[in-house]
Amino acid sequence: MKTTTYICDKCKQSKSETDNIAIDISYKIKTQSSYCHSVSAKKDICKQCLDKLGLLTELPSKDTDELAKKNAKTFEDKFVDLLCDLGVQFEE
Repeated sequence: MKTTTYICDKCKQSKSETDNIAIDISYKIKTQSSYCHSVSAKKDICKQCLDKLGLLTELPSKDTDELAKKNAKTFEDKFVDLLCDLGVQFEE
């Protein structure tokens, strides 16, 4: 019998399979010699950590169009913060 443990990559706590949301992060790196290298990583984040950041994990019952317009600008900032917490580094 196998037992699978799911760990949130942000808070490092054990969660059930339904409490974690899998996120795939991938990007391509081009070098000066036109060589393209692809890098990808998979992270599991629990719904509680996403809720703490203000990212919705379920559709609200209220008018979603108003809520989407209200939160559109802050979503990118919150998502970038989440990626930074997971160890993704950005280069300018």
